[in-house]
Amino acid sequence: MEGLDRRSAMALGLTVAAATPLVALARPAVAEMYGPDEGKEYHPGVRVVMLGSSDSMISAYKKIQLSDTVFQPGSTWPDEPMPNDMVCTVIEGELEITQGDMKFTCKNGDVYSCGKDTHEAATNKGTVPAIMRVIDLTSLSGAYAARL
Repeated sequence: MEGLDRRSAMALGLTVAAATPLVALARPAVAEMYGPDEGKEYHPGVRVVMLGSSDSMISAYKKIQLSDTVFQPGSTWPDEPMPNDMVCTVIEGELEITQGDMKFTCKNGDVYSCGKDTHEAATNKGTVPAIMRVIDLTSLSGAYAARL
């Protein structure tokens, strides 16, 4: 290291030494678990926690709603037609998703979508709670909007 004097080498060494614990201790963000009574229970062991909503800037939708659906181990959201277009991601645990004839497992970080009237069921076959974050693109009409 020809162009590096002692003072610069010392500064570089101290910077690396100071940053090392920060990198070593860094962890991916983990979803905060909800209390057993948070949100509204729709099915045994399945609760929906509303996080917020906003008017949509997408002309096809009136509102956008964000919610977390918390599945306790062994719980199921039964097969129902989706009331709106939705984008979903699992932020904790994993869920077995059935959409029509398709069946797949969604793990932490997996993203998928479902269209209005798509039949879908979700089951937590794991031993820990699972959380599905849902972006609901809605016109706020029909029975589903009334439930929320």
